[in-house]
Amino acid sequence: MSNLVIVESPVKAKALQNYLGSSYSVLASYGHIRDLTKRTWKDKNSNNGYKIDLNSKAVDLNWAVDPKSKKNILEISKSIKKINPKFIYLASDPDREGEAIAWHLGDELKLLEKKNVSRVVFHEITESAIKNSFDNPQKLDLNLVDAYKARRVMDRIVGFEISGPLSSAIRVGGRATGRVQGPALLIVNNRENEIKAHNPTEYWTIEAELIDSTEKKFNVSLKGNLEDTNYYVFDIKKANNVISNKKIAKSISDKIKKSILKVNSIKKSEFISKPRPPFITSTLQQAASNELRLSPRKTMDLAQQLFRGVESGNEILNLITYMRTDSTFLSDEILNSTGKYINEKYGKEFYEGSRKYSKKSINAQEAHEAIRPTNIFNNPEKIKDKLNTQQYNLYKLIWERTLASQMKNSLTEKTVVLVEAKFNDLEIYLLNSEYNKILFDGFKIIDGKNKIDVPPNLSIEDIVKVSSIKEIQNYTKPKNRYTEASLIKELETSGIGRPSTYASILDRIQQHSAVVAMRRSLHRTNVGKSMINALEPIYGDHFMSLEFTSNIEHQLDNIAQGNLDWQSVVCEFYEIFNERLNKLREVGNDSKLVDPSASHHFTDIHCPKCTGTIELCGKQEFDKTDGLREKSENCENIHMKWIPLKRKKFTDDGAFLACEKGYVDGAKTDHKSSLSEKCWTTTGRNRKSILEYESNKLKTSKIENNR
Repeated sequence: MSNLVIVESPVKAKALQNYLGSSYSVLASYGHIRDLTKRTWKDKNSNNGYKIDLNSKAVDLNWAVDPKSKKNILEISKSIKKINPKFIYLASDPDREGEAIAWHLGDELKLLEKKNVSRVVFHEITESAIKNSFDNPQKLDLNLVDAYKARRVMDRIVGFEISGPLSSAIRVGGRATGRVQGPALLIVNNRENEIKAHNPTEYWTIEAELIDSTEKKFNVSLKGNLEDTNYYVFDIKKANNVISNKKIAKSISDKIKKSILKVNSIKKSEFISKPRPPFITSTLQQAASNELRLSPRKTMDLAQQLFRGVESGNEILNLITYMRTDSTFLSDEILNSTGKYINEKYGKEFYEGSRKYSKKSINAQEAHEAIRPTNIFNNPEKIKDKLNTQQYNLYKLIWERTLASQMKNSLTEKTVVLVEAKFNDLEIYLLNSEYNKILFDGFKIIDGKNKIDVPPNLSIEDIVKVSSIKEIQNYTKPKNRYTEASLIKELETSGIGRPSTYASILDRIQQHSAVVAMRRSLHRTNVGKSMINALEPIYGDHFMSLEFTSNIEHQLDNIAQGNLDWQSVVCEFYEIFNERLNKLREVGNDSKLVDPSASHHFTDIHCPKCTGTIELCGKQEFDKTDGLREKSENCENIHMKWIPLKRKKFTDDGAFLACEKGYVDGAKTDHKSSLSEKCWTTTGRNRKSILEYESNKLKTSKIENNR
């Protein structure tokens, strides 16, 4: 009699089949098989998957099999009847989502009450890990399932019930937010407000190129004087910054030119740099975004391929451990093998024993390992020809981080050269330069990017001369806009979301045109601003609050640990949410409260029908401007407006450009004028090619009309 194993992925199924042998049959469910039902207008008794009775604190959930999964479920059901297995193992991924998939399979196939059904969990697909998990089968963790139910139904409540009233309130169809997407949008919105409120402060710096007695040149910058070595360094906290305009800067640089310059001091010090911990989900997404230019969604797709298995001929390579984790723990097995690899590859001087890292993420919950290679001896170059370029780059990133985390610190020598410029006894200026020299590579030997920074061959009291000097005008800058990577870091720091949700959070806020990504920076649109303006006054201390959302995550963790009743948490959330929903409906129903154009943008593109050509404000060249530019204040031409609209399908732009005259007091233009959203939301050469295409199309149309 054979045993039956059910997993999510066919590639994962093949890998397990190879390890388990002929006494097991391994089938794939192809991911989630069920979700909450959706209300249909044809069926008055249908609902959005839940019925909530606040009086009895009860939540009744209705699940439906995904149409795409019906065939797979039928095949699995037939196999169970045909094989009549001795044991059935539910082997979905080792986290809350995986536990939910196992529960859905067990519930749909009527397996939950059977004694021969077990749950097996493994964090890497290797022979030893699989053998250990099947030697120690478990029961389904129903506390984890309850936490999944609570999260899923609260997400459904916000996502479905807020959509209609929110769209009416901002006069843009098809808008929605979510229980965690709302706070994410709030974070982006707050940063946008900071940027717009920033008032640039002017300050100047002075840099010089000096020449020593051997005609060797080196660079220095003005720092201070004998009383205060940082006197001339700009500090926003100073009441009156020292070099605030060109006149002062020019006066100082002229005095330095006329000064007697000599080396005041040469100070050397040493400092160590420690390797970073192995990856968790959020840090992997951040590093992949910064170093490989991969979106969080793409990063997780690739990581899943490396975990579940990459097919190479008849071989399946399971290269990394499970990719959704917030633990930096490494097993003794990988610690020992990594130490052995370092000793063999780099020498004993690069290894001093195992390093163990503690978890730092708020609400850490995933009780398994960091993301690491299943076998450290699988050098990326060794398997490069078996992976595509993106798989290879991500694997290399994971492999190198794991290896570096167990290597010795690097040791660097810092040299600070201080030059004294004496104009007179009362006016003495200090200029300095800094140089770093690696004394011991340590973990930095892996990337081989250590910069050779050689200090000039100087001695104290050496006389030097000014070769050139320049005054540089600067302005204070606001904080940078969030990138996908930095927003994930902020969400993690705030305790919002979980390893499995970061990618979907970023997807959703962009799909609804609340945020636009350009040059990897996240820009809040007027749609996003309108959404915040509508939601924050009503739900500012509820699901739109960072603190409230973080507290909900705490409650979900308590449910997973069996310390809270999931239905009570959902009822408490829903009671307040539902009470306030009517206030949002009132905003949407009152036409005087909402300006329909508040979600639009006046772009820097002139209307081609009104002006006869496609051009930008100030007649700037197409490739010399960034996208998302608003029209110039003094431009009197008719402009194109960015108009958000309801997406009919995922491939829609979600917005388009139209003549502003069609959107003033409901007036209609005597012409149709529209352009692709990408004419405004792209930049550089991409923007140039799109605008040139539209311009050529307009010229061709004119020629045909004149025939």
